[in-house]
Amino acid sequence: MKNSDYKKNFIKTKVTAVIFLLLITSSIPIINGKNIENNIKYENSKEKSIEISKNPDGIDIEYAYSIIQNLSYIIFTEYNESAGEIAKGRAFGTKGEHKAAQILYENMTNLGLITTKEKINNTEHFPELTYGYDILDRKFTLKNEDYNETIECFISAIELSPPLVHEKIYNLSFKDLKIKKYPNTVFELIKTIIDDKKDEEYLFLAEKLNDGLNRDPNISLSFDLWLLRKIFNPISLPSVFYTYLRRDIRISFLEKRFHNCKGIIISQFEKDTFDTAVTPSGKKQPVIIVNKTIGDKVLKDINNFTVDFYIKEMYNKSIESYNVIGLLEGTDKNKTVVVDCLYDSVWCQGTGDAAIGMGIVMGVAKYFKDHNIHPKCNIKFIGFGGEEAGCRGVKFYTDVHNDENVTHVIDMNQVCSLQDYPRLTLNVIFNKFTFMNEIWPIIKESNYTKRVGNTDIAKRCWPLGAPSDDNHFTWSRKDKKFNIKTVCFLEDFPWIWHHRDGLKHKAGDVFDHVDWNEVEVLGEIVINIVKHLTV
Repeated sequence: MKNSDYKKNFIKTKVTAVIFLLLITSSIPIINGKNIENNIKYENSKEKSIEISKNPDGIDIEYAYSIIQNLSYIIFTEYNESAGEIAKGRAFGTKGEHKAAQILYENMTNLGLITTKEKINNTEHFPELTYGYDILDRKFTLKNEDYNETIECFISAIELSPPLVHEKIYNLSFKDLKIKKYPNTVFELIKTIIDDKKDEEYLFLAEKLNDGLNRDPNISLSFDLWLLRKIFNPISLPSVFYTYLRRDIRISFLEKRFHNCKGIIISQFEKDTFDTAVTPSGKKQPVIIVNKTIGDKVLKDINNFTVDFYIKEMYNKSIESYNVIGLLEGTDKNKTVVVDCLYDSVWCQGTGDAAIGMGIVMGVAKYFKDHNIHPKCNIKFIGFGGEEAGCRGVKFYTDVHNDENVTHVIDMNQVCSLQDYPRLTLNVIFNKFTFMNEIWPIIKESNYTKRVGNTDIAKRCWPLGAPSDDNHFTWSRKDKKFNIKTVCFLEDFPWIWHHRDGLKHKAGDVFDHVDWNEVEVLGEIVINIVKHLTV
């Protein structure tokens, strides 16, 4: 099947929903599960004790703890920020992601699985899996008469034009840029367009430019976004597609109408953290994400602040990344059940998204080996690379393993974060009603809500799957039919730490926010589902 035909079929549902809404609105640690080694020490760190589970029907919490901690702390162990290196966590193609792949490979091998570290390459259907932007350096300095500080923030790469030259380094640098408030009314818009004709370069500062993706629990949504969430749920594929499209249209408007605007600063809703997942998709101006503390400081005295900033970037066509696969062979080797999670992250510890999920996957694998369980079909425990960069790993896997008879996929994404307000919901997202009706009684037996206490649980059925790696297993190029049963575990809106970093990587999506009680309960659920399907 041609790539263009595949894409048309894949996005048909999303595009229909968007059109409708637009019309009506305008050293490698080897973890043995016996001892936890913590050589990570950083300022103000406070280790929290947990009760180690002795539940014979659950995962080894001590083992999962070690996996989650080691993946989370890669942002501290693999980067030398004092020497000017940017700490990028486990981002796609970085040495942090490579370290994570090695950790998983060593531990899968140590468990006795048949382990493969499979390099992600370009394929016929996905010819640009190894392409992407590398930010080599960046700096953002805020100043006035009494203040001069380099700000902890995220600066996105920009899309370069004319056509990119592989490995050509591009520098963008500005000094003494003034800051203007982003126009939110018609009057402000007209005035800003007039002011833009003056020969003066500047940056915009906006508070709610990304309102469709904002995790602020108290945000007031525009009518189109409110309606979208009522109809589709905030984490459905049409909703995610529309909110990204809406934001990109607004940023593209800035690029076309405000020629002296050299970028946009987006102030976040939380005082210590900021988003680190803005991509350069179509953007000719950088997007600079700062926390609310900095945003409020500028707003109080916006006319007197100026900015110096630069970015150095390169377009790379040979990014290196891996899928890590641990095979537990079954009696019927012609059928495979996949238990998976992404193991990459954005520029943060990436604990909830998704070191925890990967720890649960590894905990399930250890359970099967510890209990000497011989499944009736193959089980593949997979850590997918590059999910945050557009599901690169799973796209490669489903393309090169197209003939593999995968019957079921159990996908873990962002789960088990401790958050008192607003109350979280664990979405259990199936692609088939029949599969949902088969599995939901198993989940109900866990008494999840009662045992976890501060998180609800909800079943959902979306034919294309969740906005996660499971999504790419739902469509078969062979017969154009949905033939694989999938389930994804995902806590999203209103999870406030999504993709967030701050305070020298100690705030946001961090190891201190793990809900260990939920890890134990969810691990038990996944074990029971996999046993139901394979034993």
